[in-house]
Amino acid sequence: MKKAHNGKQFPFFHIFNKLSDSISFTQRLFLSFIFIAVPVMAALFIGSFLFLQSSIHQSIEQTQAIEVQKLNTQLLAMFNDVENISREMVYNSDIQKFMQDAAAGDPYPEDHSTAYYVNAFVANRDYINSMVLTGMDHTLFSTELAYTDVSSFQNIQDKWWFPSLQKSDISYQWFPYAFLSAKTYQSQENKEIPNQINTLMLTRPVFSTADYQTQLGYLMIYLDDEYIQNLWHQISFGNSTNAFLMDADNNVIISNVSMKDYSGILDEHLVPEKSGIISWKKEQYVVTSSNLNHNRWKSCMITPYKEVNHNASVLMSELVLMIAVIILILFLVSRYSANNMARPIISLSRLMDTYHGFDDKTIDTRQISAYKIRTDEIGQMYRSYEQLEDRLNTLIQENYVKNIEKKDAELALLQSQINPHFLYNTLDSINWIALTNGQDEISEMITALSDTFRLSLMKNNSPFTELNQEIRYIQSYLVLQKFRYEDRLTYHFDLPEPIPHIFIPRFILQPIIENALKHGIGQLEHGGRLKISISVDDFTHIIIRNDGTNINLEKMQRLLAFDPNDPTLLNFENEGYGVQNINRRIKLICGANYGLTYKRTDSQTICTILLPVRTSGV
Repeated sequence: MKKAHNGKQFPFFHIFNKLSDSISFTQRLFLSFIFIAVPVMAALFIGSFLFLQSSIHQSIEQTQAIEVQKLNTQLLAMFNDVENISREMVYNSDIQKFMQDAAAGDPYPEDHSTAYYVNAFVANRDYINSMVLTGMDHTLFSTELAYTDVSSFQNIQDKWWFPSLQKSDISYQWFPYAFLSAKTYQSQENKEIPNQINTLMLTRPVFSTADYQTQLGYLMIYLDDEYIQNLWHQISFGNSTNAFLMDADNNVIISNVSMKDYSGILDEHLVPEKSGIISWKKEQYVVTSSNLNHNRWKSCMITPYKEVNHNASVLMSELVLMIAVIILILFLVSRYSANNMARPIISLSRLMDTYHGFDDKTIDTRQISAYKIRTDEIGQMYRSYEQLEDRLNTLIQENYVKNIEKKDAELALLQSQINPHFLYNTLDSINWIALTNGQDEISEMITALSDTFRLSLMKNNSPFTELNQEIRYIQSYLVLQKFRYEDRLTYHFDLPEPIPHIFIPRFILQPIIENALKHGIGQLEHGGRLKISISVDDFTHIIIRNDGTNINLEKMQRLLAFDPNDPTLLNFENEGYGVQNINRRIKLICGANYGLTYKRTDSQTICTILLPVRTSGV
C-alpha cells in the first residue's frame, strides 16, 4: 500500500522553486550539489573560525598577562625597597640624633652623618628622585634634587596630601601627584586643567626611639618620574597600550603616558577580574588585571585588540585560503557529476527539439527507437511528449478556425457603426434653434458637447494625440461641468505660450479631472478651484490641483502599483478603474519610468503626470 503524499516540502527545496526558468537542468543539478555542500562548508568554516578565534584570544590574553606580571615584579621590588629604606632611615641612630637635636631647639644640628647615610641610599637607586626630612614646623634636610617646591616646609604645607598626612595614624602612606598644591589638585580633579606630571611619593611620620610617642617630624621619598615611565616603555605589547596602577578602590595611582587614553574603560567599571576582551566605543580591547600583593594594589593593562592580532590575521588568511581550495575542488567535482547525471536528459531535450524543426544531426533514428522502448522515466517523458504534440496540432487547427470567425464578426460590427456626421449635424441644428430662441446658455452647452464629440470621435489608430487637441477637449468638457457646478467650480489653465507641438497618450486628462470634481471639489460645501498646469522641458509635466483633500494616499499608491512582469499586479482593483487604466496605459506605451503620482498638502490634492516629450504621434 502506497503512502499518501501530503504535498509538503522541506524549506530547502523552495530555493529551487525561485530559480529562473532559463537555468538548464545541468545547472540545476550542479546547484543542488552546491546547496548540499554549502551548509557543510559553512559549518566547517564557522567551527574553525570560532576555534581559531578562541585560541587567538587566549594567546593574546596570556601574552599580555605575562607582560603585566613582568611589570608587577619590577614595581613590587621597587615599592618594597622604598618602604624598607624608609623604615631603616626613621630608625637610624644618626638620623634620630639629628632630628632629636632639632626638636630640642638646636637651630643648626650637625647633619654630616645624616647626609652621608641618606645620599648613600639615593646614589645606588635610580628610581629615587629625592628625599626630604622635616621637623614639625620646618625642613631639616633634603637631597640635592629636592627643589624648593618640595623642600620648603611652607610649600609642603600647601600640598593637597599634607592634611591627610597630619590626620593619619598609620606607619606610612603613598601619595600620587605629590608635587601638586591643594588648589591645583582640585582643579585637575574637576577637569578644569589637563593632568599634571604624576610624581609618586612615600611619606612616614618619624617618632623618637626613646619613647616611640614623641613625633620628631616627617620623611618624604619622591620616586623618579622618568624611571617609572621607562618601566612602562619596556612593555613590548601594542603601540598605544595603557598601563595603570590602582588602589583597592580602583583609583589610579600612576599610569604611563600613551598616545591614546583608554581610562574611560576604568571609569565605566568594565575591567574584568583577570583577563578578557571587552568592547568599548565600538572597538575591542584586551584588558588584563593582576593583584600586586602590595597594599591591596593592582595593575591593569589595556591594549586595542587590532594592535596585537597580527598573527590572527595571518591565521585567518590561511584559513580562508584553505576554504577557497576546498570550494574549488568541490566546484570541479560537482560540475563533473552534474554533467554525467544530466547527459540523458540533455539528449532527450535535443530529440524533442527535432519536432519543432531544429535540425540536430547528432541524433539519429536509432536514438528515437531507443527512447520508445525505454521503460524508465526517460521513455515515459518521450511518449508523453509525442501525445502532447498530437494534441497541440489539433488545438492549433481549432484556434485558427475560431480566429477567422472572430475577424468576420468584427468586420460586421464596424460596418454597422453610425456615421458620426449625422450626430454633428443634429447637434448643429439644435444649436441654431437655441440661438433663434435666444437660449444662449443652451447654445453654449450644445457647442461644447459638439466639440467634445468631434474631438473624441476623430478617426486615429495611434494611441497618441496632439497636446493642443487634448487641451481643447478638456476645455470643452469643463464648459459642460461649469453649467453643472455653477459658482462652486472655478478652473484655470496655466499653459506654455505657444503650446508646443508634441504628442501625449489619448484621453488621459478627462478621467483624472472627473475624479477631481467628483471626489474633491464636489465634496466641498462651497466648491473649490481646479488648476491644470502644463510645462515641457526634458519631460512633459501635467499637474492637476484641486481644493479637495479627501483622498486616501495609501489606497491610491496601491492602485497605481503596476509591473507587467509581476502577475500579482496585473488584475484591476474594484475601485479606481479609470486611474488604474490611465497609469497602466502610460507605462505600457511610454515606459515604466512614467505615469501618475498623487500627493496631498494641507489644502489641496495634487496629481502629477510625467510623460516623455514626443514630437510624433506614430
